[in-house]
Amino acid sequence: MLLKNSEDKMIETLSSVVQEMKPLVTSNKEASINPLKETIENRVTETPILNLIDTIDNTSLECLKAQNESIRIPTRNESLEGSKHPETGVEFEKKTIKVNGETIEVVVPQFDSEFDAMLPDNLKEASDKDQFAECNRQLIEAVDSDLEFKAKFNEQQLEQIENKDTPDGYTWHHDAEVGKMQLVDSEIHSRTGHTGGKLIWGGGSENR
Repeated sequence: MLLKNSEDKMIETLSSVVQEMKPLVTSNKEASINPLKETIENRVTETPILNLIDTIDNTSLECLKAQNESIRIPTRNESLEGSKHPETGVEFEKKTIKVNGETIEVVVPQFDSEFDAMLPDNLKEASDKDQFAECNRQLIEAVDSDLEFKAKFNEQQLEQIENKDTPDGYTWHHDAEVGKMQLVDSEIHSRTGHTGGKLIWGGGSENR
């Protein structure tokens, strides 16, 4: 509940930002684009991206589109762009992605993935439980069809996979790419603070 209230407050903040910026969105689009972008980037953090896009008014978005500009969204540990996390050694990179038809820039970690799964459209904003179930289904298919890949897991992990469970030592990470899920080391994932795809394209914490 506390996190949900925080997100609501952030949406309210963004709405006020839009109101502040409306006078700047004039026929001189080149002059108005920079303060608009700077204000959004400075005032918005940890808000589900789809909600953010819905909140920005169409006039402001058209202003961004006219300049072929993307919206830079603040993310956790974005200061590590181009470098590695000091504890886990995971690299952070800037990614440009499409979310709900809009071009978004985010700085996100590049985990070593044991296996990548792609969610169908109807599960992209589903609960973690439903998303992980689909990922584990795809993992079973991969293990059953590739002996070399199967050899990466021990007997206990293989039993868990066949039981449609996520194998011990791993967790499913929501990558920044829409619908992409990665099977990554659980400890490294938990120790590497980041903004994941659940927030970027998966609907945020309310869809957990």
